[in-house]
Amino acid sequence: MREWDFANTLTLMQNGMAVMYLGAGRYAGMLDMKPFAAQQWKVFAVSSFFLAMQILTSLKALPFVAIATVVAFRNTCTVVIAMIDYTFFGTKFSQPQLLALAVTTLGMILYALQDINFNAMGYLWLTGNSVATIINTFWNKFYITHYTKELKIQTSYGVSFIQQVETLPIVFVLAVANNEGNAFAMFNPLDMTSKLMILATCFGGILIGIAYPKCFSLVSGTSVVVASTANKAVSILIGMYLFGTRLSNLQVLGLLICIAGSLWYALEGKKGNKAHKK
Repeated sequence: MREWDFANTLTLMQNGMAVMYLGAGRYAGMLDMKPFAAQQWKVFAVSSFFLAMQILTSLKALPFVAIATVVAFRNTCTVVIAMIDYTFFGTKFSQPQLLALAVTTLGMILYALQDINFNAMGYLWLTGNSVATIINTFWNKFYITHYTKELKIQTSYGVSFIQQVETLPIVFVLAVANNEGNAFAMFNPLDMTSKLMILATCFGGILIGIAYPKCFSLVSGTSVVVASTANKAVSILIGMYLFGTRLSNLQVLGLLICIAGSLWYALEGKKGNKAHKK
């Protein structure tokens, strides 16, 4: 948001509200968390740092690029993660999965060929966001599974609480380093619509902190994947309506192909997991 350019302070507000919600939920007995150990805080300090970087780089990029561009970059991360999985971890992919990855890549190329909203700074921030996302994915893939499913010494809510708490000092230091001390003084002159949008993102911080663990505990992984992909499409439509985002015909085509490829890949992966279980 150009009118209130305090990305670190906004991140601090979002994550702070998530911490308060998770902490209150644990205290009230509504959210299940197991006892915290020093080793857990050490392990998840790494993912907390990259989580903070993911949020910060997204906020930094949004003033320069369309929401659709963020979605296209995120889907490209799926392809890069799959390539790393194959090259370094020996993960095998079925032919439909490889075709889905190729479709996702093609969609991203088509989108980027004619990005009428192209901004070098925005693409730079999104590249940083992609790097943080990829690193965090592999770190969490191992340690969250290890702690919550194998050792069963912590719950997904407990992990979320640890990560959100540990992001706070990181983001606070970044806010101080970027001279954001007058952020709240600059908040008062904003019009009501801008204030409500900022507060809405804080509630979004709570949802980010709890939604996915809760979704996975209630419905199948496939349902979550489908809902996540639908969420991307809805985000683009809302962004086009609220911010007057314009996309070329080639961009729309590329984006649709990119999202379809990403969804296809996710669904094929779930099919493979079910086949292995049988």
